[in-house]
Amino acid sequence: MGYLQLDVTMTGIVLRQIGERGTRIIERFNTHEVGMRRALMTAQRELARDVSLAEVRASVHHAELGQRLKHCVETEASSRGKLEGLAETL
Repeated sequence: MGYLQLDVTMTGIVLRQIGERGTRIIERFNTHEVGMRRALMTAQRELARDVSLAEVRASVHHAELGQRLKHCVETEASSRGKLEGLAETL
């Protein structure tokens, strides 16, 4: 089972797929609200497309960015299922 990793820094967000076959960068986003929403929509699309992905994890380097990402998860996620754990950890 693999998972998606959101690496959130002041300079941007990187969405990676991590699994048994290694790590693959899916896409990069800016840290503005639109970029965070796009990152979450892309993560949802990847979760729906690949059933071997179990969850989305986040590595957030600044508390403010974590709060902004949590707000986006709570307000913008259309199918919170696998994203609920992410919101709880932020």
